[in-house]
Amino acid sequence: MGMAKSSGKRQTTIGVLFWIALILLILVVFLANRSNIEHVMESTGLIETIRDRFGSGGETEAVDQPVREPGPTVVFDPPARDPAPSGDPLPVAPPRQEPSPPQQPAAPAAPAPPAETPRQPAPSPAPQRAPSPDPERPNRLMANLYFIKLTDSGRIHPQRVVRPVYYATGPLTETIRSLIAGPSASELDNGLINLIPPGTELISASVQGGVAYLNFNQSFRFNSYGAEGTVAQLLQIIYSSTEFPTVDRVQFMVDGEVVDYLGGDGIFVGEPLDRTAFS
Repeated sequence: MGMAKSSGKRQTTIGVLFWIALILLILVVFLANRSNIEHVMESTGLIETIRDRFGSGGETEAVDQPVREPGPTVVFDPPARDPAPSGDPLPVAPPRQEPSPPQQPAAPAAPAPPAETPRQPAPSPAPQRAPSPDPERPNRLMANLYFIKLTDSGRIHPQRVVRPVYYATGPLTETIRSLIAGPSASELDNGLINLIPPGTELISASVQGGVAYLNFNQSFRFNSYGAEGTVAQLLQIIYSSTEFPTVDRVQFMVDGEVVDYLGGDGIFVGEPLDRTAFS
């Protein structure tokens, strides 16, 4: 019986020594590789897990939160401000005002005297129409007349000028007669010329169905500048006439009759012509 108890105590002692030796071995291994173990535990998040699990007294459990991937960086460009008009400074935002402490209500101010009602400015007088220099032609029209401009390359083209024209009942008639009279001194200085033959007179003018029937005397038939001069005189009259909204084309006549050709080169005028007739 005594031998059995001695044998049991010996085994217990050996077991305890075994566990002590094992624990010491683990401590030695841990101390020898402490830095590596700590690095592995930090990289795997084991230390944070242990702290979350046991640091709060075990009352709550750590919940794994999904790691949110960083999204793309977005740069917002504010819309450009429209430039301020020349001479006006760009608007500047007022500085931010800090809230002031509440103040005691001030004593009510004395009522201001009633403001004087501003006097309304007197209406400006309506512009007076300039009187006609000719009592027999009391009406006034700002007419568009076309003279000839010679380019540096030697080409000619109609160029418009605006001029007041006075008339009684026929604005087209007086416009063509003003055109035949030629450019003014200032228009001549600007390089404008008139290629309608000298001595030309407008006998009559009428408009029917969008066609202006213009009747000239015999001087209109021949142009000393040849075919180009004849085309230029026709363009002057066509462009000036079709400035009127009721005129689309022009039928040229001489002494009351429609002629087929003008000039020695035979420029055809036997039918109503518009601005594209010689383009």
